[in-house]
Amino acid sequence: MNAKHLAAVVTSIVSFCLALPAVQAQSLPSPEDFDRALKACNSAQGINVSSNILDSLSKLYSGESSRQALRSPTDFLLLIPEDKRIDAYRLYAECITKIVPQLANTTTLPPPAITTTYKICTGEYERACQAHDVYLYCYVSPDSWAKDRCTTYSVRPLNSFGGNKCGYTLFEVLCSGPK
Repeated sequence: MNAKHLAAVVTSIVSFCLALPAVQAQSLPSPEDFDRALKACNSAQGINVSSNILDSLSKLYSGESSRQALRSPTDFLLLIPEDKRIDAYRLYAECITKIVPQLANTTTLPPPAITTTYKICTGEYERACQAHDVYLYCYVSPDSWAKDRCTTYSVRPLNSFGGNKCGYTLFEVLCSGPK
């Protein structure tokens, strides 16, 4: 998702939030202070959130009625591209809840589980495998590979064919984690 798409998402959230009651502004930091504190915290904590996302969040914060999206980690994460949500959750938990504790919901959820799909090919020669992400030599179990890398996982065979020393099998591994 590029900055243009993120802006469209933020605009949609702002439109939705206009119907929600505004948070009283007297005890909240100014938009400029929020922007400064957010960027400083992101840098100090070593969180990998882009400046485009930080700028979009500062713009979101500057609209009083749109601040509602910062009240819960779930609503907040919906604003963020999926591949950046782990870092964004850290930003929410370690920065936003400290900068505006009266705005953020204090009952935060654990970070969302990330599920990655791998295609694993087993066989004697990698060049004989179908398209895959991981290659394992003959008789190496995809279960043992997944067990070492995933918190939870499932393995299912997709197809197999004969050839060379042990034949070839393509597995799909759904990996939640990582460990």
